[in-house]
Parts: sequence; structure tokens; C-alpha cells
Amino acid sequence: MTKILTAFTVVILCFFHSFAQTGNDPKTTKQINTYLTELERVGFSGTVLVELNGNIVISKGYGFSDKTNSLKNRSTTIFDIGSITKQFTAAAILKLEMQGKLTVDDNISKYFENVPMDKINITIHDLLRHQSGLVNNVGKDFDKISKEKFLDTLINSKLRFEVGTKFSYSNIGYSLLGMIIEKVSGKTYENYLFKNLWKPAQMEMTGYSRPKFNRTKIAIGYYKDDKVWGKPTEKNWDKTAPFWHLAGNGGILSTTEDLYKWHKALLGELILSKEAKNKLYHPKIRTEENYNSIYAYGWDVSQTNRKTNRVWHNGTNNIFYSDFMRYIDENITLIMLSNKSHLNFNGLNIELSKIVFEKNYKPTIPIADNDNNQKYSNKIIDIVLSKGIEAGKENFKKRPAKTNILEYKLNTKGYELLSQKKYEEAIAIFTINVFAFPKSANGFDSLGEAYMNKGDKALAIKNYEKSLELDPNNGNAIDMLAELRK
Repeated sequence: MTKILTAFTVVILCFFHSFAQTGNDPKTTKQINTYLTELERVGFSGTVLVELNGNIVISKGYGFSDKTNSLKNRSTTIFDIGSITKQFTAAAILKLEMQGKLTVDDNISKYFENVPMDKINITIHDLLRHQSGLVNNVGKDFDKISKEKFLDTLINSKLRFEVGTKFSYSNIGYSLLGMIIEKVSGKTYENYLFKNLWKPAQMEMTGYSRPKFNRTKIAIGYYKDDKVWGKPTEKNWDKTAPFWHLAGNGGILSTTEDLYKWHKALLGELILSKEAKNKLYHPKIRTEENYNSIYAYGWDVSQTNRKTNRVWHNGTNNIFYSDFMRYIDENITLIMLSNKSHLNFNGLNIELSKIVFEKNYKPTIPIADNDNNQKYSNKIIDIVLSKGIEAGKENFKKRPAKTNILEYKLNTKGYELLSQKKYEEAIAIFTINVFAFPKSANGFDSLGEAYMNKGDKALAIKNYEKSLELDPNNGNAIDMLAELRK
């Protein structure tokens, strides 16, 4: 499958082999600045904040918040932060626990009526850790739905597994938490968060609608081909906030600067006590887990090869993309918000981490997703499907200067063919992709999947092995090889 960093990605295992703590080394800052400038040239649009050794060294905007009116993204530009919203929901629950109004061990039946037997044992803890067994969604983000209808649909949905036994990302689980916050506090979800989280942290540009945002500062979202998606505040909302398909689990608006204030507030005990923060990052885990890598309460927490903690979460609606990465033991914080989600840039914070921690690391600048390369990618697809792989390879070798294949375009086409059970055609497309990108772990993973679907076990294993060689932390390749070798 296409490897996209999304909010339901459980863990990105640490990948560093040679480390050098750079602190706020001017050379590191210069390298990051150069890298971000190059990314802007090939289409990155968003805002980035970088803290090194406890100091903000970069806080800038790149690309446009409004291309039509030539408005640039700035450090104060407001973005939809997607599932980063979940950490606020989790913190609000722990705040209510500090206030003696609930406990994370409470069953949801304490707060909702007519809970069926299969869900009667779901606790707040289960919702926070995505182990309730609830499905991910029961509707689309901006679908209109009443609270009563939402609850009825959710309560009557089929569980994916027995409560508390597995992990499965559930947006609606966090919507339930948002409802519990309202029921227990007597305030709207947004107002409780403002009074107890954002106001103490001096976050004035975070919320759904309470801040009365300057509309010109809200970024317009764009599709990959630069078509306008629009502003989140222009979508179908329930008056001052999204409907419950999104409320509580996503859709909060914020800036990189406000999220940095949140990071700083969490370092002390202004909002959450030491005990509450320990629960936030290290809650009770299942018997098969260990604390080296877990989904905690609204945060993904993992241990680096340096024996330090990385606390992370991202979010996307495939238009906006957000990534909040904190190395809290090392005073390194990376915050990226974008109004144009794209595979070329969604792994930006991983690349920045490598620049910071890996000695002599040189990031690769992605191929520009422009009209020229879009057309050439389509041309190669047509050649391969009509004339074969070798014809495609020859054309690629002789391609014009400053022209290249877009890997994601071919990967998408390959999976389209795979879904149609056109195995040979899919294999041909994935083969030309790895020919063009011989160091792409994702490319070989896709080719392995195509051979597996065709029933060619030997070649499936060979390509998954190659993928794993290129990326030793490719969990999908590890799982597939274990299955294929049975």
C-alpha cells in the first residue's frame, strides 16, 4: 500500500545510526534553512517552527496561504491541525480527573444511556488509547448529523474486536471523549479547553471559532494539483464548531507559534500535574506491549536509539497536514503545518530530525510535482501499458532534461490496476517505478504486494526483502515476510 504518514500511523520507529547532538549549532540551522528553501521551490506550502537546544532558531512560512491574492504563509498563519486535536482532548480529560470530576477508569455507561453489552466495559482509558474496538468513523468529516443520531449510530456499530485487547485508531472514540468533557464540565468542548488549557498557555490563536479568527490569516487548503479546496471555516459546521464526526477528534485551528506555547506549557505543571503528565505519556499498557513504543493518551511515544523519548502526533484530512514532533529530553521541537498535503513533504520532520541528529546527513530534495512531470509520468504509464516495460525504460533513459517521473503517480496507478486484478499491468507499473527509484523502500514494497496478489511467492519475498534492506523499520515488509515464510 502507499505509505502515507497519517494520524492512525501507530509508530515511526527511530532510524538513526550515526548521531551528533548539534544543539543550536549555526551550521545545523543553516542546513535546515537551505533545505526548507529548496522544498519551497519544489512546492512545499506551510509553516515550520524549529527549536534546537531550547531556542527557536526557525519560525517561518513557505509558499502561499492564498495563491490567488499572493498572500504568503507566515508564522502567524492559521491551519487546520487535524488529529493533533486529540492531544488537547486527552489533556482535557486528565484535567477533569485532576479536578475530581471523572477518572480514566470510568466506563462510558456512566455518561451515556443504553450502552449495549458489547460496549458496556469500554472505559475512558480505552478510548484514549484507541483500544475500545470502535470503528474509525461513522461518516465523513463535514457530514451534517445531530448528536443523538451520531450517538445512536456509534452505539449500534459493530466492534472490530473485544474491548481492550488490540489497537485500532478510532476518531469517533475521541468524539465520545469530547462529549464526556461537555457532560462533566457543563461547558462546550471548545470553551472548556480554552479556559483550562489554552488560556493558561496564552494560546490566543487556537480553537474552532472562539478566537474570532482574522479570516485573511486562515490558510486556504489546496489539492495536490493546486485546485482550491477552501478554508475549513467555510465547510459545513454545526454553528460554531464541526459536527461530531470531527469535533473532539480533529479540525482545531492553530498556528505553529501557538503549538509551541502548548509544548512549553506541558514542560511545566501550569496545566497538568507531574502525575497527570506521566499518565499522558506512559499510561497503563496491554500485556503484550512495552513502553519503548506505544500510542499513549493523544500522543505517540517511542524511545530513540539514544535512549531518549520522542513524543509525536500528526494529522491530515489529505488537504491540510500537521506534524508535531518533540524530543523532550533533548530540547528539540519540530512543528510543521501545511495547507497542501503531499507525499513529497509530509515526512518533513523526519528529515529535519535526521539533519539534527545524524552526522553529515544530506536530505534529498523531492522531484517537483509540476505540469511537466505530471504529463511525463502519464506518458510513461501509457508507454509501459501499451508497449511494455523495456520501452518504458528506454524512454526514461532518454527523457528531456529537468523532466522526471513522479513516484506517487505511478504507485497510485499501480494500485488502481491491482484493485482491478490486472496483476501483470500493475507489476509492470511498479517495476518501472523501482527502475526509476532504486532506493525507494516503498516502491519495492508495492512491487512485492503485486507479486503476492498474483500468487508469485518467490518474487514477493524477494521484493519485500529488498524493501526491508532499504528501510529496516518497514513494519509492513516485516509482517508480509513473516506471513509469506510460513
